[in-house]
Amino acid sequence: MIYDTIENLSQYKGMSKNVDIAIRYILNNELSELPLGKTVIDDKVFVNVTDAATIPGEKAQFEMHQNTIDLQLVLEGTELFEVAFGETKITKAYDSTTDSCLMDAVTSGAGMLCPGRFVLFQAMEPHKPSIKAQGCDKVKKLVFKIKNDLE
Repeated sequence: MIYDTIENLSQYKGMSKNVDIAIRYILNNELSELPLGKTVIDDKVFVNVTDAATIPGEKAQFEMHQNTIDLQLVLEGTELFEVAFGETKITKAYDSTTDSCLMDAVTSGAGMLCPGRFVLFQAMEPHKPSIKAQGCDKVKKLVFKIKNDLE
């Protein structure tokens, strides 16, 4: 996981060609003008823009992707997220059409996603996004889905 401010995003160029595509897009486009739904950037990167409710942490589940990296940022509102450490237990088997499985975790760390910050979850990294922050019932959020090219 990488958790940082948008102003530092360019420092992460060079991690992977596909992550670089997403970084260049974020830095060179007016993200607030993107329509809701899916916008294809190229054959290795797309972004989903949502305006959705956050959920209580106890109702959220960890998710994990095998083939994609998630780069997430919030344009409006605030949400919390968790990252699993150590032992996990799969609760919903991997589905290749959604590139995801769901799981429970024994131990996790948490962070806050608000305007000006981003989080990058690597492939195979269990994470629980969209958790309700106090006083914030919904967020306008961008999730960049990046084909994993990290080795």
